[in-house]
Amino acid sequence: MSLIEYQRTILADSVRNRAFSDALKKLIVPGKTVVADIGAGTGYLSFLARKLGAKECHLYEVSELSAISRDLAKENGITGCQFIHKHSMDVKHPPKVDLVISETFGNFALEESIIGNLHDAKRFLKPGGSIMPMNLRQYVAPVVSDRIQKSIDTWSGIEGDLQWNAARDTAMNNMYVKEIHPEDLLKDGVREWDSMDFSKLNKEQRKGCIPWKLKAESSKLQTIFGFCLWWESTLAPGITLSTSPYEKPTHWQQIYLPLLEPIPLKNNATLELRLDVDSRYDVRINVAWRATVKDAAGKTLQSMNQDMRRGFLS
Repeated sequence: MSLIEYQRTILADSVRNRAFSDALKKLIVPGKTVVADIGAGTGYLSFLARKLGAKECHLYEVSELSAISRDLAKENGITGCQFIHKHSMDVKHPPKVDLVISETFGNFALEESIIGNLHDAKRFLKPGGSIMPMNLRQYVAPVVSDRIQKSIDTWSGIEGDLQWNAARDTAMNNMYVKEIHPEDLLKDGVREWDSMDFSKLNKEQRKGCIPWKLKAESSKLQTIFGFCLWWESTLAPGITLSTSPYEKPTHWQQIYLPLLEPIPLKNNATLELRLDVDSRYDVRINVAWRATVKDAAGKTLQSMNQDMRRGFLS
């Protein structure tokens, strides 16, 4: 997807835009607030901030979108914007600001290095300054519908009487952006696996271990085909943005982590998912996941390990 097409997609997202607009209304003090916009893109958030009375906005954008944002500011008669055509991490002595804003979320929340971006951007802040977004919470739930797995695991149906195991193994070690519905998920299976406060120091390598215990009174056999991941973030007090399948849809969709093989579960079995995420800027993103099934006595019945380093070909 081209940069401008991606910008068109996110700017057509009214849920996203309204959330950020409402958050800026709470955070901007007209005539006083100076803003640093990290990963500014077309400049939309800074333009909103200026319309709400921000004293000045500094837009940091490393891509060619920096030139487009300049043109858009002129087109709309928006002044008080400084355009810096660099990655914010490469700016040696940034002017101090009252508010740092950065919408560098991906479908998988950490894939655009938001932790590193916001950690570095703290040096832009005046004492007592604020960061938007404020925090991040990440969620996961087992997927019990085969709908999504069938859409990606098509290797056995290719004509020509050929074996595709090597290609399938690579494909199953990737994460997928999919529209996942509440009915695809294990009932009462939603778990928070990670959270962070962006005003504090957060590690860019994240780990989680999430168990699901099937109730003894349940008589229905459950089959797990993969896992659904999503996130939510508080942008300002009382303003939350979510990519949950239980909330209004946004341009962000959910992440699907497939399993190598379906996992049938019975009563008193425990399903455990271990997640290992590396979102450092030089890595881009890597996700490894291990699913394990244990019986009531804790004996491992089934285990499978997957890792994007075995599957992420670009």
